[in-house]
Amino acid sequence: MITLPLADELFLVGHDQYSGKPQIDERTLDTGLAGAVLGEMVLAGRLRVDDDTNIQVRDQRPYGDRVTDAALAEILKQDRPHSARSWVEYLCGHVRAMVAARLVLRGLIQQQLTRQRRFPAVDPVLAAGPQARLRFTLDRPGTADAQTAVLGALALATGLDFVVGGGSRRQTRNELAQMHSSLGPDLHRLVLGVEAAAAQLQVA
Repeated sequence: MITLPLADELFLVGHDQYSGKPQIDERTLDTGLAGAVLGEMVLAGRLRVDDDTNIQVRDQRPYGDRVTDAALAEILKQDRPHSARSWVEYLCGHVRAMVAARLVLRGLIQQQLTRQRRFPAVDPVLAAGPQARLRFTLDRPGTADAQTAVLGALALATGLDFVVGGGSRRQTRNELAQMHSSLGPDLHRLVLGVEAAAAQLQVA
């Protein structure tokens, strides 16, 4: 099974493999994807989230990845740090198109140009991999690695828990919440920023 970046995995969980339609409200999904891009850089040691939930750069080098390098360049332009929530809200406007382009280049999805953007999977079974891994780890508490745990936490934060759970929704949400609790401080704070940004969309 191939290993994908975190945002690519959330993108696949967040879209129906056959129709290519988003599983949830597009703005909420974009919020989660923005958090996932930041999460990729936290997992790689490029960013950290300090005690005040501000994003701090640990490694300024570009990695040759258009999605994360573009996000890092935006962060480096600022003369003072901003919160994880602020960066999630700032990046969410263009993040889905950038992550989609990365998946298209990998040959995992295709883009259909209709009245609304659709991203059906080239191989639906392969595209279901991240969702299947989440379900597998939900049945085996405490076995999730850091990327799987943050993927589960982001699924909960954006309301995608109904996609990944095999049992009752309440049980699934509790298990995903445990994944969130298991995260290290930086990723835990990042997911809280995503939760806050997603909650704001509900009252806007």
